[in-house]
Amino acid sequence: MLTARPADLTAYATHPKSLTNELGFSLRERAVPKQNEILVPGSTPNVAHLLLAGHTCRYRMLQDGRRQITAILVPGDICDLEAILAGRSSYAVSTLTRCTLGEIPLSRFATTNDPALTTSLQRRLRRDEAIAREWIVSLGRRDGIERTAHLICELRWRLAEVGQATEDSYELRITQHDLADALGLTSVHVNRVLMNLRAEGLIHLKAGRLTIMDRTRLKHLAQFDPAYLIQ
Repeated sequence: MLTARPADLTAYATHPKSLTNELGFSLRERAVPKQNEILVPGSTPNVAHLLLAGHTCRYRMLQDGRRQITAILVPGDICDLEAILAGRSSYAVSTLTRCTLGEIPLSRFATTNDPALTTSLQRRLRRDEAIAREWIVSLGRRDGIERTAHLICELRWRLAEVGQATEDSYELRITQHDLADALGLTSVHVNRVLMNLRAEGLIHLKAGRLTIMDRTRLKHLAQFDPAYLIQ
């Protein structure tokens, strides 16, 4: 699993250093195993979780046990952004892989009147909302192969921003079951789609490493335009 130090992360909205060193915040790092719940709906956590390594997700669970993953988070993301802004969470957060989390006491946000921090959190929120809107488009209008290709492209872009991806590859240890819950598909369907993408010479997935063999064709198939990721 790739690990990034807080000072190495260059996330979309701000360098996490601005949330820690420059504002006097301290991080308590915590290793968390995969498939471990971090936050439950309705909870009022006393710490915010900055993802330093691995993948977490936000999700909603229906009464019959069906799950919809509403966001896949990458290093540099704040797992429980809503809790910082609203004081409570309306969703659950769980690890998808082994993760390293940086915990920041919420009291530090409450007692800081720094405009840079406010701007950073607002930009992060806008980014989350933009990603959520694009996921709605995928679930509502893209077919299974298109939405899978789009997620592959999106993750490469977001991981590249924080130095966790090359031009054509990145570590992907998310299970097909978890991908299915994010894509609104069955695990069997996801398996078929990945086999199709491999057969078409678009991707290669082996030992937890995804390689994009033809980025131009994959982006065209997904109709991927990263403009929504630039906030």
